[in-house]
Amino acid sequence: MWNFSPLFPGDGTVVFMDFAGGMYRLNLMTGAQIWRTLPADTRDTFTDGGAGLGPNQMAYSCSNMGVGSEGSGGVARGFHLSNGSMAWEKKIPMPCNSYPSVGHLEGVEPLAVVVTPGSFMGQENLHGEVLALDATTGATIWSHEVKPYSGPGGQAAGDAEGFPTRAIEKIQPICLPAHWSSPLIDGKGMVIAGRSDGSMYKLYGPQSSFKGSISNMSVNNGTVAEIIPLGSAFLHGALAAAPGIFAISS
Repeated sequence: MWNFSPLFPGDGTVVFMDFAGGMYRLNLMTGAQIWRTLPADTRDTFTDGGAGLGPNQMAYSCSNMGVGSEGSGGVARGFHLSNGSMAWEKKIPMPCNSYPSVGHLEGVEPLAVVVTPGSFMGQENLHGEVLALDATTGATIWSHEVKPYSGPGGQAAGDAEGFPTRAIEKIQPICLPAHWSSPLIDGKGMVIAGRSDGSMYKLYGPQSSFKGSISNMSVNNGTVAEIIPLGSAFLHGALAAAPGIFAISS
């Protein structure tokens, strides 16, 4: 396991993913295995990502075809919760090092799975995107590629600035977060994610249905995003929302 994040369907079972994209479901009271699905082509891989549950009796995973470095690929998958069989598989040209978010997007009819592909830190010219997939079929709904990012020494925004303080306190010298936070889908169907470049991205979806006016607008592949610089990078669980309030931690 890595960044173990168990999921609870609410029926006395627990679902989770290993760091190579394998999915498991256990009886929560006894630990007995109900099913496990280990995709054969990714058993020697590693990801910082994990899995998510949908309201449609399916579970979704985000993992890698390699070890998450720039130039390697990723994969998103959908699994039937009842028996663990794979419903679909979507190969992605960038690594998938975060957790899926499942919900309804603005201007889009089918239930969607959103992932945030991007490489691990420690390299230059890192590519990334926000990708929305049909939750039933895995077909691409929309994608938004962002500008390649290069931080000081290949690190995330804020790591170089925090180094002296960490050195004085004799703790881990760098944070080394993943490329993206996990995405969040708000009640209006907007996707929000924090990136290693220190900015928060708000994805409004297809440009054809966008009626607003925003600053720092980014248009890519027919989708609209707003980029809000916040100064430093984010971990997976950086976003939280409740009625009337939204929070992000960097």
